[in-house]
Amino acid sequence: MSEGTYLNEEYSRSLTSRRKFLAGSAAALAGGALMAVPGVASAHNPPDPTSDIDILNYALTLERLEAAFYRRVLDKFGEREFENASIFDGLGSYLRNRAYENFQRISRHENTHVQTLVDVIKSLGGQPVPASNYDFGIKGVGSAVRTAKLLENTGVKAYDGAIVHLERAALLTAGATIATVEARHVSYLNLLNRSVPFPSAFDDPVAPRRICETVREAFITSSPRPYGPYSSLAALCDRLPNRVTP
Repeated sequence: MSEGTYLNEEYSRSLTSRRKFLAGSAAALAGGALMAVPGVASAHNPPDPTSDIDILNYALTLERLEAAFYRRVLDKFGEREFENASIFDGLGSYLRNRAYENFQRISRHENTHVQTLVDVIKSLGGQPVPASNYDFGIKGVGSAVRTAKLLENTGVKAYDGAIVHLERAALLTAGATIATVEARHVSYLNLLNRSVPFPSAFDDPVAPRRICETVREAFITSSPRPYGPYSSLAALCDRLPNRVTP
């Protein structure tokens, strides 16, 4: 199979997955009113409970960060630099020679996740949050591979901690389909970093607010104000649950 044929088939699969995600999300709207988009709270108008749109915008914040990371890595380093990177020493030619191709594949996944979340949020009557400015501290292919492992592991913990706070059943299923793909990314990147691909029988979920605040401090240098329907990224973080269970 030629590279062009392969990429066309993979793109078609991505579109099919995205259509399924959107179809499931649209089905969740049938027979019910849309949950209100968060507004400005006052002393006489306390903040609304965390909504599905809040959780989806939180997921979009993380997916935008990951998508920006892979674009930056692929813009900075080419296939030859990946093949010659010392971080792959001892891993064999198969893993070394396919690392660049797999980073491209992961990048396409993250771009699809971003566009899908944007479309779903709009279909729910919400306003998607924009991209931010990021600093990943990438010095070479080795640091890029190590940072990718950190980001993807964080993403899995984030989805595990957030899915339970979604109200619509279709969104639970759709969110889980992204989480499982992120977990596959983790297994691959753990292997590249000489870690166990599947270290335990269960993953540890982390509360959305904790992830949001940690990512904001570690990687995001600035964000637009307002941040979509929120006054700032910090305001979105403050709206998120600070616990794993409902």
